[in-house]
Formats: sequence, structure tokens, C-alpha cells
Amino acid sequence: MRGVLQSLALAVSLLTVSTGCYHDKHNIKPPVVEEYQLPPDEKRYNQPDTAPYKKPTPAKEEKTLLSRPGGFPGGGPGGF
Repeated sequence: MRGVLQSLALAVSLLTVSTGCYHDKHNIKPPVVEEYQLPPDEKRYNQPDTAPYKKPTPAKEEKTLLSRPGGFPGGGPGGF
């Protein structure tokens, strides 16, 4: 029985190898070219949302010598 199964397996393997696999030798099918597509005209693509976790920085007031409130009476600490 073992010899019959071995000879059957050998016959099946030889038949498979002799028929071979189909192979497109001349590359008849053209290569597929990827086409680019623009996203649809929607708000989520045109205007991305702002991050809700990041607060905008507050406007900073620049203090100059002219806009600063008066300091010491008499002009300053050095007496000038």
C-alpha cells in the first residue's frame, strides 16, 4: 500500500511539473498607472480646524518710559 501511494504521489508531482504554471511571457497587460485625485471641496479639507486645547496668546502691552505711570516723587531714586 505504501508503494502505491508513493508512486501515485510521484506521478501527480511529475504531471504538475510537466504542465507548469501559466506565465505571461510577453507582459501583454500594460502596467497600472496610479491617478491622483484631489479631495472634495469640503470645509474639513480646505480649512482645517484649530486645536481647541491651545488658547491664543493674549495681546501684550508694551510699556515704554512715556506711558509708564509716575514713579518716585521728585523725578526718580537718584534725585534727578
